[in-house]
Amino acid sequence: MIERNLPLKNVPRRLSSFAADGESRSVPKYELLKRALLDYISELPPEREFLPYEKELAGEFGVSRCTVTKALEKLRRGGYIETSKKSGSRIIRRSLPKPEEYREPMQNIAFLFANNEESTARTTDFRWQLLDETERYFAADGVRTVAYNLRENDWQAWRDPETLAASLEQRGIRFAAFRPGEDRKFSWRPHLEVLCKHNIKVVLLLQDCAELTIFSPLLLPGIDYLLVNNQESLLRTLQKQFAGFDRIFYLSNEAAAWWAEPRAKICRDFCEERRIPFEHLHSSWLRLWDDDCRRQLPDIDEACTARFLETAPAGERIACFCANDYSANSFVTRLKQNGVNPDSYEIIGFDNRPEFRSLNLSTFDFDAPAQARALFECCEEFRRAPDAVLRRTRGIMTYARFIDRCSEPIP
Repeated sequence: MIERNLPLKNVPRRLSSFAADGESRSVPKYELLKRALLDYISELPPEREFLPYEKELAGEFGVSRCTVTKALEKLRRGGYIETSKKSGSRIIRRSLPKPEEYREPMQNIAFLFANNEESTARTTDFRWQLLDETERYFAADGVRTVAYNLRENDWQAWRDPETLAASLEQRGIRFAAFRPGEDRKFSWRPHLEVLCKHNIKVVLLLQDCAELTIFSPLLLPGIDYLLVNNQESLLRTLQKQFAGFDRIFYLSNEAAAWWAEPRAKICRDFCEERRIPFEHLHSSWLRLWDDDCRRQLPDIDEACTARFLETAPAGERIACFCANDYSANSFVTRLKQNGVNPDSYEIIGFDNRPEFRSLNLSTFDFDAPAQARALFECCEEFRRAPDAVLRRTRGIMTYARFIDRCSEPIP
């Protein structure tokens, strides 16, 4: 039987005693409770491994279960505890944080991005998905996310970098996540320079390893970047899921060539090491009116499909990696038009577009929740030591997640 650590001896029950000097009264109760529990954990002997249950903690400190849940979640994020439904909260780190780790409360952060798509993109475009997850993750810490869509038809309001910086400062924003626009003819650098000049910490959000090269001129001193390493994720998935396949194809539309090539190379190198036949099939720059999502999409053309059918022997286990979910969907459409059952092949896309989830395509998810967590950790570090973090530049990686919809459907 697990011995719970009650009573909490020598720990003040008044949470206000855990507010640092000069801190605002707006420090949430769950933050103060987290500090109280850290103080308690640091005094425990090694044989005491578990915290009291949530109900017991709520009674000890006179707070709600919701406050206790939030405090324990912050301890879990900080690596102090691990939790399970069966045994509760187990202590895995006991060192007390230094006083400077008690950070000032933050009311607002900014999410800067450029999106010219229509309002329907709110549910389909990855930038909106990442914004939604960021809002949800920071809201649990009492922080509001203010979205600045620097799209073309709103651009007049933010064309002047100083106007944008003044708007952020007016809202008390010192931390901003920035997702560059896809218009590579426009330079975002002057705006980032002004934000840095105003001591606003900026984290650049990059969706692909190839973007690190494209947007590297924006990595000014003091700007961090958050990178999705989907190439490593692709290699891991190939090794785990596709080593036993008879043949592998990579299909891409010419419009996606600049970021499809690195992924195709990973597939090619993987196949050469294992002597698996591989072919990269290039489709022309063509758009298809797709009945499934009622819009024009980048297409895998008929010539590309014909080449695939010529070189795909019947009865073999064949995997078809496509440049994105749009291409995968159009390839499914082409196969059906040729009287071929798409279920005869393993068809994999990238992006995990919600509109294609009903098609049972396997795909790679850029994992917006994981990016939001990493962004939150960047913000936490900035709040603990803002001066030091403003002066440095560092990169943080998250990884894409492979979803085999046959075994792991997403509701």
